[in-house]
Amino acid sequence: MERKVKVKICGIKDPETALFCAEEGADFIGLNFSPRSVRQINIKIAGEILNVLSKKGFSGDSSALKTVNLFYQNKPEEMELINRDINSGYMQIIAGDETLDLSRLSFPENKIIFSIGVQEPMNDFSLGDYKSEILILDTYKKGEGGGTGEIFNWDHVKPVKRNYLLAGGLNPENVKQALDILSPFGVDVASGVESSPGIKDKKLISEFIRNAKRI
Repeated sequence: MERKVKVKICGIKDPETALFCAEEGADFIGLNFSPRSVRQINIKIAGEILNVLSKKGFSGDSSALKTVNLFYQNKPEEMELINRDINSGYMQIIAGDETLDLSRLSFPENKIIFSIGVQEPMNDFSLGDYKSEILILDTYKKGEGGGTGEIFNWDHVKPVKRNYLLAGGLNPENVKQALDILSPFGVDVASGVESSPGIKDKKLISEFIRNAKRI
């Protein structure tokens, strides 16, 4: 039986959109706390999102939907505070973020999702330093924390067998093509389901999830 691809919708900014993603079959939603992002939210909004999801049964270890706290150029003490108050199953950070000292964070190593900018061919050996259950392989752009809307050379990650989410310029139209070429654990989208920067489009979200899961 073919395994359905997991889908992560990143940069959710309000409870209504979060619930819509959950009801449409998303497996992960990303809550972006980066001060560099147009998708940044605060603890209050994130709490409202989790509260609505919880009331509808989309929360907890038994839920098919997982939330991910995303950070880029946040201070460690701020990250600790957010992770304490917003109890998501995963934390996403940018691999190689020189501003971040992981030793100052009390978060399970295997639950840290490293987002890695792809510039050259990769394989499981070259990614061996990352112990997370899941990685994100994204388009590299210096000084950006993802969400650029640009595609990288998918051939670079063909040898990767471990669980990863393919990111970088995906949208409802090209996600099928990506999945014909690669066999990722899942796909990750932000700008590809937006009508304008930071504003999610429900129609595009639905199309993306259906096309990714081949429903």
